[in-house]
Parts: sequence; structure tokens; C-alpha cells
Amino acid sequence: MKTSSLHALVIDRHLGELTLEAAELLDLHLANNVEARAEAERILTSLAVTHDAVLRHPELARVAPAPVEKAVVPAPRRAFIMPWLARAAVMALLAAVTGAAGFYIGQSGSRTTADADEAPAPSPRKAGPWARYRMSFDPAGEGMQLVRVDTQKLKTISIP
Repeated sequence: MKTSSLHALVIDRHLGELTLEAAELLDLHLANNVEARAEAERILTSLAVTHDAVLRHPELARVAPAPVEKAVVPAPRRAFIMPWLARAAVMALLAAVTGAAGFYIGQSGSRTTADADEAPAPSPRKAGPWARYRMSFDPAGEGMQLVRVDTQKLKTISIP
């Protein structure tokens, strides 16, 4: 057994802090080991002398409180576990803002051309059921609408 362990066990048994099983094992060890028994008696003698000294001079037992040093505790750092997730979120936000800005700029541009009442140039028509219709801007400025074209006027207009 280490000397420090023996010291701790002897002191604990003397102060009554050792369990019965541990005290029995310590007594068995001291009975079998003469050197350990001599060391235990030396420790018990030291404890008795200390006890008598404190009884005669109680001021020895008073200990001034230790000065408390204010420990500077650094602010805890937040662990940033997934930096790639933050980068992906920034890229998605940037794409959304860019897309929304383009949409609104496109909407304002289409309203200005609709307000100017500029008719798009007619495209050459082929014969078929859809030749009677064309796409035109909605007068309310809400987008596009399908307009029926008068087929009689189409025949009279010459398309180069």
C-alpha cells in the first residue's frame, strides 16, 4: 500500500469517517505489516499532539480566510458547428433578393410599354385555327391576354 493511502486511511479512521468494512481491512493490513503499523502509530501520535496544541492554544485553530481572487472568466464562445449551412443560407437569401428585384424591375418595365400603347409588330400568320388569335397586353396592366383577330381584315392586309 502507498504511504499516502495509508496516511489517508489512518486519519479517516481516527476521525470516524471510514466504513466498518474499510476499517476492518485497515486493521488486518496493520496486523500483518509491521512497518505500516509503526507508520500508523506515528500518524496517530501526530494527531494527538495537534489536538492537545489546539486545546491549549485555540488561536492556532483560527485561520484567516484566504483572499478570493476574481477569476476572469472568458465569455463562452458559441460553437459554430456547420459553417457550410450558414454559407448556403446566405447564398439562398442573395438569390431570392436578386430574383425578387428582377421580377419587380421587369414588372415596372412591362407597365411602361403597356402604357405607351405600342402595338407589337404583327407576325406572319399561317392558316389554322390559332391564326385568328394573338397575344396582347392587358389594358389594366396585369399581364398578357389572348385577343381574337378579325379574319376578314387579315385577308385584306398584305403581309410581306
